Amino acid sequence: MDLTIKALAAAGAFAGTAVKKDITWFSGGKTQAATIYVRQESFIELTQRWESKESGGDVFAERIAKNILKKDGSPVFSVADVLGTNDSGNGPLCAQLTLALLAALNEANGIGEGAEEKK
Repeated sequence: MDLTIKALAAAGAFAGTAVKKDITWFSGGKTQAATIYVRQESFIELTQRWESKESGGDVFAERIAKNILKKDGSPVFSVADVLGTNDSGNGPLCAQLTLALLAALNEANGIGEGAEEKK
């Protein structure tokens, strides 16, 4: 392929629409399951992540809050929800759910197990 904007767009090289993912995690003595929508990350999000880290932000909480969506495209979580601050009214997300969400984010962005093209 010749590297052009048109060819890159056809190849899906620009951040696109949300990807539907089914996740599972263990909590409350049993396996839990949910369907989520993951917004694919863009160049600007990667650079903002570095800036946030330098300013003391919680990179993982921000990543989950910005990119884990409901079916209508609105965020499921705020950063406060993920961290479990007094303002959120709940404790922090459990490790198992956090890892399942991060795995779904990585898969939707072509990183990690399950991200390879299916044959």
